[in-house]
Amino acid sequence: PSRPSLRGTRMAATTLTVAMVNHPVSILRREPRARILRHAHSHHRSLSAVSSALANITPPASPDRTTASDELEPPDVPDVASQIPGLFEESGCAVVAHRGLGMNFKSGKGIRENTVASIIAAHDFGADWSEFDVQVTKDGVPVLWHDDFISVRRGDGEVENSAIRDLTIEQLKKLSRAAIATAEAAKMGDTRAVKATGSRPASELEYSSGSADEDEKSAGYVSDSSAGGYLSEEECGARARISKSVRPITATEDPVVIYRKFAGTPEPAPWIMDVEDEIPTLDELMSVAPEDLGFSLELKFGTPEDFPGGKKVDPARMITELRATLAVCKSHPRRRVAFSTFDPDAAIHMRILQGLYPVMFITNCQPGQDDARRCSVEAAIKTALDADLVGIVIRADVLRNDPTVPTRVRAAGLMLGSYGGPNTDLALVERQVDLGVGYLCTDDVPAVARLMSARTTTRNAVLAGAR
Repeated sequence: PSRPSLRGTRMAATTLTVAMVNHPVSILRREPRARILRHAHSHHRSLSAVSSALANITPPASPDRTTASDELEPPDVPDVASQIPGLFEESGCAVVAHRGLGMNFKSGKGIRENTVASIIAAHDFGADWSEFDVQVTKDGVPVLWHDDFISVRRGDGEVENSAIRDLTIEQLKKLSRAAIATAEAAKMGDTRAVKATGSRPASELEYSSGSADEDEKSAGYVSDSSAGGYLSEEECGARARISKSVRPITATEDPVVIYRKFAGTPEPAPWIMDVEDEIPTLDELMSVAPEDLGFSLELKFGTPEDFPGGKKVDPARMITELRATLAVCKSHPRRRVAFSTFDPDAAIHMRILQGLYPVMFITNCQPGQDDARRCSVEAAIKTALDADLVGIVIRADVLRNDPTVPTRVRAAGLMLGSYGGPNTDLALVERQVDLGVGYLCTDDVPAVARLMSARTTTRNAVLAGAR
């Protein structure tokens, strides 16, 4: 749909009062919430107006004594408000899985990030939403991939970097499948594959049934404490519901290995995960993932500030890629979808292109960047308000260092989310939820999901005792 006229809607929306169970958790009663949705649609209110109404809420004088059946469930076909992370989650804060079951900090234990396998596994561990990175291939196909480049070594050659935008989907799929085939061959003891990947055959691998060591904990690997330690390849595969369908490389095929420069390593190293899955298209993911899992698409437009050697995408190409991504989302109308991006221009363009899906601006609020809109909380708030975005997603350590940020963001009528390594700290997670963070992107989905479940159980018990 065309972008509606939005002037004058924000202040009107802030006057709405919504009955709640516990401020700021937005578990709303049927009638007030339905009234907000009617405002959003019948008067063409903007997404930020809906968010503003939810941010400026007044807690009730006494506990809400409605029964669970009185609470409004998300509609079968998502509308504007049901796309907003945290609004329909019972805890009031969406558990958002970072790149699926977590970012890959090094090769080894875990599932390859940004894959169908990892995203389905995150859902099984309790994620409400999954965040993942979207780029568009040379021939216009949106795919899941984080880094600005894909680094590949073929045979005994040098590591070569290729931008996703310079590869066709056929080239990217062929490369991904060849890398999985090489990893499979290495596990079977193929000497060329073992040498190329720098890994060990499966017969030499061991999986601990106890706690992870301190290095792995500090690196951010996700544990499943209910299973007593880190997941083995078999357990990960069962969680992700994937099957091994890629054959190992043959004697006449050169090994193909994907490389990444991991934090703390001087040079790119082989990137091989215990559970591999191919680079998926956005359409493939949306076709098979659980229907109740929300999708938070980070729109990737790397710049030299993000990736050395990267370059700013020109506006025409950016809009073409945004339209391609939007087309896939609209072809799956029952999916809950939200967009986010570090690129303020991409956020502005996506908001102009459509009015159904919320758009959020991600920022680390780091001073000294070339783009002033990325340098502070105040700049992020202004960017979001000027572009009529639904909210901003800020690095968690910014919120930790300045607890006034949530109040300032919510006072502007914006939804607040957070991301980053500190979101594995459960004490910090709980403080953020208490301060009104509605979108929490984490690498430790199992622990954060259990925390949210425990909070909800406690709250419900208190309410039941008050009836």
